[in-house]
Amino acid sequence: MAPSPGIRYDREERREDNTFDSERFAMAEKWRVPWVLSLLLLAAAPAAAQSRLDVFTIGPVPVDVTAQSASAARDLALVAGERSAFQMLFERLTLAAERNAGRVRPPRVSGAQLADLVRGFEVASERRSGVRYIATYTFHFQPDGVRQLLSQAGVPFAETPSKPLLVLAVWREGDDVTLWDDPNPWRDAWARAKLPPGLVPLVMPLGELGDVQAIDADAAINGDDARLQAVSARYDGADILVAEAARDPGAASLAVTSARYVPGTAGAAHTWTYDVPQPAGADPLPAAVLETASRVEEAWKAANILDPRQSGRLLVRVPATTLGEWVAVRDRLNGIPAVRGLQLLSLDRGGARLEIAYVGDATQLRTALAQRDLELSGSDPDWVLRRRLGGGSTVPR
Repeated sequence: MAPSPGIRYDREERREDNTFDSERFAMAEKWRVPWVLSLLLLAAAPAAAQSRLDVFTIGPVPVDVTAQSASAARDLALVAGERSAFQMLFERLTLAAERNAGRVRPPRVSGAQLADLVRGFEVASERRSGVRYIATYTFHFQPDGVRQLLSQAGVPFAETPSKPLLVLAVWREGDDVTLWDDPNPWRDAWARAKLPPGLVPLVMPLGELGDVQAIDADAAINGDDARLQAVSARYDGADILVAEAARDPGAASLAVTSARYVPGTAGAAHTWTYDVPQPAGADPLPAAVLETASRVEEAWKAANILDPRQSGRLLVRVPATTLGEWVAVRDRLNGIPAVRGLQLLSLDRGGARLEIAYVGDATQLRTALAQRDLELSGSDPDWVLRRRLGGGSTVPR
């Protein structure tokens, strides 16, 4: 079988219009800026909304189908790939505990309905023979269509992505504690792990000199906020996961303690303590990595399940001395799943006033804003929304 280059297919795009109308943007003239900048404002909105689709992109999805001909196998492979991708998306958005208990199940959809939920797809590593078709797909689902389907089926789901979570893997064996030094089999296990992409992206530090100078094992274990902020700043203000694994040669299990930190906030937002069995002759570290990642992912989803029956509106002021500052805030708002509508009320030299329509509760909205480095402060009727530069996020406690 000869491989073919990757191919992208786009179906008709149906996207919620979450941009501002031209009459609202005409108020930009109060800023006395060239009319070209007003056009740039209008053009930027769809691109910002595109970032919302990341959660609804599933791949890689491998397929291997044999049929009477290669073309028939390819057609069957596309249908099978869509089914597999939808199942993967369902698992990404819903709680494992709810699925395992049988309380939530994927809605039944026909092949035609499923095809309508797919906005487009890409094909890579495509190979075919006379009767066999092998490829790897990436599917892009329609966010609004998936939301409507799950909501109508009464399935609770989360779609707010977390900021990247920087993993500091601390290894303890007897009296020896290490983070950056070798050997650190715990850090190596994290580096080798192939975790399914979820709502909480986990990243490993590079272990460069700047990382070593920013934080050591003791500071990580003790949750030293100044040191956590130092290493977070090296990774675009990422939140921190301190994962400590302790091995006692005489113990039947590996002791794991994990804590999620929001640099700049006192104390851990979440902590987990658990044991992973240590069978004779087997390495417990890969299972411990999967268990830790699963607990982090499930805790995030549990805190960010959006109830479509609960919604609200918020009047906010966005301080901005330049047009660019306002555009930066506007673009970030357009990429937040919980934000379902924006109405610009006024725009002048001091900034903007707008109304935000959102789904879920106010705490979830604040969390979602923080994941995009937007800070909401104040109280009714004077809420203030501003961009947070290099800061951490917030995680519901």
